[in-house]
Amino acid sequence: MENMKNKPRISKWIGGGYLLLFLLIVVIYVAIGLWSGVFNYLVAGIIYNIAMLCAIVLIGVTVYCLYNTSYVVKDDSLHSGSPFATMNISLQDIETIEQTRIPFYFKGWGASLYSGRFYIPAVGWARVIITNLTDGVLITGKDGRHYLITPSDPAEFVKQIHPTEAPHVSHVPHAPKRKRHTTPTSVEE
Repeated sequence: MENMKNKPRISKWIGGGYLLLFLLIVVIYVAIGLWSGVFNYLVAGIIYNIAMLCAIVLIGVTVYCLYNTSYVVKDDSLHSGSPFATMNISLQDIETIEQTRIPFYFKGWGASLYSGRFYIPAVGWARVIITNLTDGVLITGKDGRHYLITPSDPAEFVKQIHPTEAPHVSHVPHAPKRKRHTTPTSVEE
């Protein structure tokens, strides 16, 4: 397979949300620094500066990486990376690859709505690097690991990775509904 680089579409909501959070923290940092007496106390000023600068750097790096996310196929492997997750999957180790809808109910560790290790009901734990909340590609390795990505054209991406796979859209099944605990009512006669 020839080398390719896929630049995904960035969701305005995800990208805008991270940019807004970044700007909000910078404004709070400046406002507290200007209008509070935190710098009158040396230790408090140092702790405040370190904490706020760490938050600004972390969110700034996340925003930068979000807008520079790409899925690269090189040397018969799929590569992608973010501050919270990396993917290096040999194309020969892919069991299934299918276009899917992005579930709204995943949970786990990482930058919410971007990357990390998330639990998806009915699939299990997955390494996720997504940039939008519409169509994605669910990859299952022969070792049972799951990966979720959002290339710019998921159907075309599936065809390029595995030309023999039929490009069908699967929907990640919803989590099973919880049974309500009902207590039988007794009728006294």
